[in-house]
This record gives sequence, structure tokens and C-alpha cells, in this order.
Amino acid sequence: MKTGKKILLVVLVFLLAVLLVLFAFVLYRMKGKASLEDHAAALAGEQQADMAALMARQAQEAEEAGSDVGKIPEEGQVAYHGNLYEYNDDLLTFLCLGVDSRQDIQKEKLPGKGGQADTIVLAVMDQKAKTLKMINISRDTMTKIRLYDTSGLFLYEEEAQLALQYAYGDGKEFSCELMEQAVSNLFYGIPIHGYAAIDVKAVASLNDAVGGVEVTVIEDLSRFMPELALGNTLTLTGRQALHYVQERQVETEELGANSLRMERQKQYLSAFIAKVKEQTRKDITLPVTLYSTASKHMITSITADQAVYLSTIALECTFSMEDMVSVRGTVEKQDVYEEFHIDEQALYDLIIQVFYRQVG
Repeated sequence: MKTGKKILLVVLVFLLAVLLVLFAFVLYRMKGKASLEDHAAALAGEQQADMAALMARQAQEAEEAGSDVGKIPEEGQVAYHGNLYEYNDDLLTFLCLGVDSRQDIQKEKLPGKGGQADTIVLAVMDQKAKTLKMINISRDTMTKIRLYDTSGLFLYEEEAQLALQYAYGDGKEFSCELMEQAVSNLFYGIPIHGYAAIDVKAVASLNDAVGGVEVTVIEDLSRFMPELALGNTLTLTGRQALHYVQERQVETEELGANSLRMERQKQYLSAFIAKVKEQTRKDITLPVTLYSTASKHMITSITADQAVYLSTIALECTFSMEDMVSVRGTVEKQDVYEEFHIDEQALYDLIIQVFYRQVG
């Protein structure tokens, strides 16, 4: 075979290989998208029914009070403050948990011993608008959770702190599924497409993997580490980062210790994401390093094909400090522990703002 033909053949084979890889990537991406939708499908019907029932009740209350109920919703729509809305099906919603456990997060545990979900965040990605929003939910939120005995048999439901629901699973997938259901119910049945729970102790390794994260300390934590004094600006080491996002000053008389910690976590997460973006421009393998580091301390429903799909969307999404919001409510002290009671009206507004789009 002549040299020119050999070169042409090599080029054609190379192009074919590229096309096959691209085709496989597209199929993998499509499969990932479909499986994410399947994960949330069981909740979709409940989501529409729960929100429709909520809005119907509010309309009835408004009518009884003599107010204008506004427009009449069609099937799949809800009426709120005189306008019509429908669920935004371009959204992908993920439950992200930071778990405080004395044992390895990947080790199965007895119900009641699985650790607690100290950090609870809903990450909401709009595939069409290319936006990412994060909703921070207090661990002390009072809501219905499911209790199980040590053999795993369901006992009953009771109102308790949301963080405790994780403990009544196996400390692994079942704990995450219980949290997923509890959070979905709290948000009137919104679909959740996946979950990821990570041991908070992994923060130290992830922090060091990006070369440290700079913060200005917004709460005095000098009793834990002298350098974490209020107002200090420093690049956190792994150990400092762990203390900064984990500690709660529950021994003080001041209410809202967890709310103060949530503000620190919000600040740190925003700075961490910015640092990841900055470092990835210098080293494109950093995301792989971070995933490898996190996977040793993580339980997740997100599969490889889903991760491929999500990564292609996430790279295009905008995100800033303003895209991180917290569910509003009030804190009450009960004996030793705090209870966070959600402001239901504020929650309704947040659900409509984030998960729905106006259609009339």
C-alpha cells in the first residue's frame, strides 16, 4: 500500500474512532439524563398533588376571607397570589448532606447509630437557563421523620429535628433515601433526582486539594483554634476548614448556634467553589482529584453516566453567593437542644420562586 493511502487510512480510522467515542458519549449522556428523571418519577405525581392541594386550600381561605382568588388553574397548574404557575421540568434537584458520624460513612450501621445530617442542602440546576441555586435547610428543622427499631422495622412517625432522620437508616443508602423523602415532603413533594452524603471530615482533604480557601472569619471560634478569631482573614488549612464548617457553639445562651454555622458554611462553600474554578483553569485534572478524594468518604446515588451528563451542564451554569438561600424560620430552645420552626409562608414563596415558572 502506498504511503499516501496508508496516511489516509490512518486518518479515516482516527476520525471513525472519534465519531464512535462522541456517539458513545452522547448515548451515555442521554442515558444519564433519563436515569435521573427516573429517580424522581415516583415523586412527580405526589409533587403536583401536594402543591395543588396546598394552593387550593390557600385559595379557599382567601375566598372565605373575602379576597379575590384570582385566575383558575388548569390541570398541572397552581394559583398563587393571583397568578398561575407550573412546575419547571427543566430542573434537576439534588440532596447534598454533610454527615457527622463517628464511624466510616461507608460502613453499615444499626438504626439510631447512623450519625446525623448536620448540613442539608438542595442543589437546584436549571438545564435550560444554565443556573445553579442552593437552598440551605437547618438541621434543627422540626418535621415528621420515620423511626425504626434496631432490626430495621418501621415503628412510627414523629416530629423531630430533620438531622435525626439520617440516624434511623443504615448510615448508607437507606439513610439517604429517608432524608430524600423527608426533605421532599417538607417541600410539598418536589422531585429529587439524586443524593450525595459526605462525611464532614472529608472537608479537610478537599480543602487542601485546592490549596486552601481564604475566608474572613465571621464568628469568633478562637476557643476551638486561636487563629479563627472574629475578623481574621486567612487561607484555611484542612484542619482549620473542618473546624470552621463543623463547630457549633451550643453551650452559649445565644439562640441560633446552627444558623450562625450555616452562614459560615455558606461563606466557605462559595469561596471553595470559586477556588475550584480558579485552580481548574491551571489544572484540568483537579475535578478528577476532588472526586477521587471525596469518593472515599461519600455515599451517592449518582452513577457514572449521570455524572457525565451533569458535568456537561454544570460547566455552563452560573453561580454566586446570591444563589445560596436559606429556608427562613424561628429558633426555640427546648431544654438542651434548639428547634427550628419553618416560616410556612416564606417556604411557599421560596418553592414558587425556585421550582415553578409563571404561565399566566
